[in-house]
Amino acid sequence: MKLEKFSGELTANMNLTILVYGWYNQGNLGDDLFVDAFKSIFPNFNFIFTDHIESKHLQDIDGVFFGGGSFLGEPLKISNDIVFELLKQQKIMYIGVGSETDIHPTHKQLLPLAKLIALRSGVNFDAIKQINANTIVIPDLVYALEIPPALSKISKSILYIPNILVIPKWDEPHWKHAAWDYFKIEIAQVLDTYIQDKYTINFLPFCINSKLNDYNAAAEISNRMNKLNGKSILDKPNDAKSALETISKYDIVITQRFHGTILAEMAGTHCLTIHHHDKLKHSTGARISYYSSSKNYLIEEINKLLSIKVNTILPIESNIFITLKQKAEYALCRN
Repeated sequence: MKLEKFSGELTANMNLTILVYGWYNQGNLGDDLFVDAFKSIFPNFNFIFTDHIESKHLQDIDGVFFGGGSFLGEPLKISNDIVFELLKQQKIMYIGVGSETDIHPTHKQLLPLAKLIALRSGVNFDAIKQINANTIVIPDLVYALEIPPALSKISKSILYIPNILVIPKWDEPHWKHAAWDYFKIEIAQVLDTYIQDKYTINFLPFCINSKLNDYNAAAEISNRMNKLNGKSILDKPNDAKSALETISKYDIVITQRFHGTILAEMAGTHCLTIHHHDKLKHSTGARISYYSSSKNYLIEEINKLLSIKVNTILPIESNIFITLKQKAEYALCRN
C-alpha cells in the first residue's frame, strides 16, 4: 500500500490521542508556538501537552511525541523508573527536536526505540542517524504556521528580544557574571547610539513565568541606557499572529532567542542573532557571539543589515510537513 493512500485512510478513519512532551505551560512563546504547529500539521489528532510524564499520562494514548525544542541534553522529567519502562512500550517519536547538544542518558535509551526522529536542523544528523535509521531533517515546526499580512513599518526602528537565561545567578561562575556585565554595557551603548540617530527602540519579552522573566533582562539593559524614553518594553505576545504582526513593523530584530530568529525570518524582517547556545549559533542569517559582541562590532553588523533594502521571506517547502504527517501516521499504525 502506498504511503499516501495509507495516510489518507488513517486520517479518515482514526482519531488518535498523542501525548506531547516538551517545555509546555511555562509562559514561553517559542515553546507554546509548538502547540499550534502540532495542531496545524496533525489536525485529526487529539494532543495532550505536558512538561513531565506520570503514569496517568500513558493511559489511553496512541503514541508519544517528544518535541519540539532543544532538550536532548537534559534529563527527562518523569515520575519514576516504572513509568520510564512503561514509556519504552509506547510508540515514541521525536518531532522537531534540536540535536545541537550532547544526548542525556535517558534519551540515549529512547532514541533507538523511536519510530521516527525528525530533527529541526542537520546538526549532528549523521550521529543520530547511526542511533536510529528512521531519522530525517525538517524545518522548525513553527514554519508550518500561517503568516499574517505584514503591517506597515515603523520608520527607523529596532526590536530587541532579550533572554533571561544569560543572566547568571549569584552562585554561578564569575566568568558568567563578567560576560553579562560587559554585554549589557556594550548593548546599551549600541541602542543609545541608534536612539541618537532618531531610531525607535523597543524590547519584546518571549518568556514570562514565576522563575524566568525576559522583562527583567530587558530592564537591566534599558536601565544602563541614557537616552531611552517612554514605555520601551512591550507586552509579551501570546501567539504567532500577534508576534509576527509586531515583528513585521520593525526594520530589524536583534534577538537572543531562537524563535526570534525564525519569526523574523517568517515576517521578512532583518535579524541579527546574538548566540550564547549552539541552537542559536547554528540558526540562519546574521549571527554574532554573545561573548564577543562589542559596541563597534554590533553596530557594524546592524548597519550591514540596514543597508540591505529588500529582505525576502525564506520559502519553506510545505510538502515537507505533509511528508512528516504521512510518516508519523504510518509509523503509528505499524506494529
